[in-house]
Amino acid sequence: MNAKKTTTKARPATTKQSGRMPRREDIPGISPDLADEANWQEAARALRVRPFYTGPGAVPFSRLRARLVPDPTKGNRPANDFYLDG
Repeated sequence: MNAKKTTTKARPATTKQSGRMPRREDIPGISPDLADEANWQEAARALRVRPFYTGPGAVPFSRLRARLVPDPTKGNRPANDFYLDG
């Protein structure tokens, strides 16, 4: 008899306020029509932003901000960069 193999999918992290995963457009200061200097989700992990980082010292997503910076790899055209507010 062949047993049917079942898999469980990891449930994505969500924000407490909305019950959904944050999106790029949810970051204050972001220019959606411009490229990101870094992958915003990787930037959130590096800045220890929940739900992308869940270890000690994690900060809420509401502190993640974006600003325009010149991207020297693309002729100094502006790109989004990320930082923590406060």
